[in-house]
Amino acid sequence: MLAARGRRVDVTEWAVGGRRFGSFLFWFVLAGETFTTFALLGASQTVYVNGAAGYYVLGTVVLTSAIGYWVVPRIWRAGNTHGLLTEGDYFTRRFNAPWLGAVLALFGIVGLLLYSEVQLTGLALILRTLFGNGLSNTVYVAIAGIAVAAFVLTGGMRSAAFGSVVKDLLLLIVLLVIAFSAASAAHVDGWGGIFDAVARQHPTAATLPGMTGGTASNSWWWMSFLLLTPIGAFVLPHSFQVSYTARDVATIRRNQIVQPLYSLFYILVIVIALAALLVEPGMKGADANSSLLVFVRDHSPGWLVGLLAGAGILVALVPTGVLLLTCSSLFTRNVYPLLRKTPGDREQLRVSRIAMIVLAAIAVAITASQNNALVNVMVNVYNAIGQLAPALFLSLLWRRITAIGTLCGVIAGTAGIVIPPLSTALLTLCPAGTVVGLPALVLNIIVTVLVSLATKAPDDTAIAVGMPTVDTPRHRAGVNRPVRG
Repeated sequence: MLAARGRRVDVTEWAVGGRRFGSFLFWFVLAGETFTTFALLGASQTVYVNGAAGYYVLGTVVLTSAIGYWVVPRIWRAGNTHGLLTEGDYFTRRFNAPWLGAVLALFGIVGLLLYSEVQLTGLALILRTLFGNGLSNTVYVAIAGIAVAAFVLTGGMRSAAFGSVVKDLLLLIVLLVIAFSAASAAHVDGWGGIFDAVARQHPTAATLPGMTGGTASNSWWWMSFLLLTPIGAFVLPHSFQVSYTARDVATIRRNQIVQPLYSLFYILVIVIALAALLVEPGMKGADANSSLLVFVRDHSPGWLVGLLAGAGILVALVPTGVLLLTCSSLFTRNVYPLLRKTPGDREQLRVSRIAMIVLAAIAVAITASQNNALVNVMVNVYNAIGQLAPALFLSLLWRRITAIGTLCGVIAGTAGIVIPPLSTALLTLCPAGTVVGLPALVLNIIVTVLVSLATKAPDDTAIAVGMPTVDTPRHRAGVNRPVRG
């Protein structure tokens, strides 16, 4: 509410912060996609259960930043030049096909609702740690959903950005304190003592496939998921939408250069998770989602538990708020206009807020009905959303890609994930342990290219949305307004 005070909240302000975030604010809102509930609880759960298999998180931020340095400025230029607010807007304009924008928007909404399970589960676990087991998991998840909706309902993306500033600074301070006191809680000398003790008690923890063994966490799983994560990172609709918030290209590139520093945060999480393994053993599967919280609750003073809980609540609130804001924006901008032509700005804002409340309720229902290890949810999300990657990258590189080709590719890739016989057939072509999203992505690309070659390409004006160097009548007439950066 304070972040939005004194500003006229229209659709652009609500969805992308008025496209005015400078280096400081853009740093935190983009980094907010690093400091999430998964980073705090999912990564610690993976390390606690399986040791070295969880170390893949150290590479995700670095690889994502390398791709982001190239692709995010292209996304920003398209949005700034053509007034785009959502990922669906981009696909609509790039292919001159509102129907494709609507279909891919619905696909993105489903993917983000599944992603919200990670955040809401984490928030419910934090609330349970604070207030005990007196209430059911469904009640805690419902409270989490209400808190998220209230958090972002007034100020939109700007509320999330300012919340990210507080969240990241508080979480970093709290984790530093916990990590440096972890050795004492584990009754060893220093961080080296933690690793030595884990090596003695769990000799397989330091190598792949980790403590549980098997192909589910071997080196091929490790490498394929590590590769799929940065490929899918910027086709996640909320990351796409956050890209539009920057003030200029220079802001984006400065942030992508220093963004890998955030991977150092995971070292603290890994140390705490291994300390938890030493003194709080025995948690399995989804129960280990709370391993970090249980360790801090049982071996830290009350004030530190309270600070972690406060930071953890923000860690869940801010990213989940961005997820639901993106879902509501996708619905309002790309699906709703098919039901009611040319809605005005005020109507779009009203519909977006209503849609966010409805989608929050759906996210709560999905989360309350599941009890999965957070890393498994993340793998499923990237398997699915990653199928939009060929649509984005080819649209930035290849003028012959078509709307029909894009849709057929997404359908083929998704079928490779959700249809068991096809998934099995794809995985038989790969080394054991490979994440199914990767061969499905290859199938997606093949189908996209073949169908695009057999169908009519978009006109030059549409192609120029993703490839602005294309010579179009508008360029020849000099009517495109200049783009900063």
